Amino acid sequence: MQRSAPVVRLMGAALLLAGAAQAQSVLRVAMAPDASPTDQAARFEPLGQFIEQRFKMRVKWVPVASEAFAVRALLNREADLVWLNGLSYVQAHRRSGDKVALLVQREEDQKARSVFITTASTGIKKLQDLKGRTLSLGPIASTSDSLMPRSALVAAKLRPETDLKPLPPAANAQAIVAAVASGKADAGALSQSVWEKMVADKQVDPAAVKVFFTTPVYTDHTWATRTDMDENTRRTIAGGFLVLEAVGGGREILKQQGAHRFVEARPAGYDMVRAAAVEAGLNQ
Repeated sequence: MQRSAPVVRLMGAALLLAGAAQAQSVLRVAMAPDASPTDQAARFEPLGQFIEQRFKMRVKWVPVASEAFAVRALLNREADLVWLNGLSYVQAHRRSGDKVALLVQREEDQKARSVFITTASTGIKKLQDLKGRTLSLGPIASTSDSLMPRSALVAAKLRPETDLKPLPPAANAQAIVAAVASGKADAGALSQSVWEKMVADKQVDPAAVKVFFTTPVYTDHTWATRTDMDENTRRTIAGGFLVLEAVGGGREILKQQGAHRFVEARPAGYDMVRAAAVEAGLNQ
């Protein structure tokens, strides 16, 4: 695959036709950006090479600017396979009239958590201490950096809109950590996995910025498609992910995806995210 091509070829799968041999086709793939287009191309190129070689199917990368555009691309039939966070999946499922189908997700996505962070100087030790203080959260479309932290506040009998001082949403998790470290925010909340990676990469000093609360486990990202996609095609695409752990070069690909392995995604896993979206008025 050529990274300089106008359309980045990401991954492929075989289209099985009844009573016929495998046929060449095109799968349009999109994912909400969590990095620059160049970084995404580099990250997903090995996975794309593996599945294209395995299933002999061309893939077109459909660039989208946000989670909302990823959902729109799927529902408007501009993309066939889309990587969504948990909130975007439950929104897409509802807006489509239950016509969005889950495929696979990283095993880590079935045990996602968010963490609340602060500095020692604030004196914050529990969620209730946030009353009257500033809390940095991510974009409203983020499951880990906004929705589930907000749900934790509600469970702690705090009203996010009135009990906390408002701050504009941060652009990303790194901006949340920076706001807390600099004192611009009394506390912040973000994905536990992102926090742990930032600590491991020495992007933050855990002695200066510390975790004071961790949310219950919830389910986050997934690969999804529409229910009207041919069932054999869906199974074949899912199978390509599920065998990665056992094939040559697969473990390196999984590492690049931040995954130990891919597993089947199940609708019931999103019950907690769905309930939080309803409570926040976002499951529309």
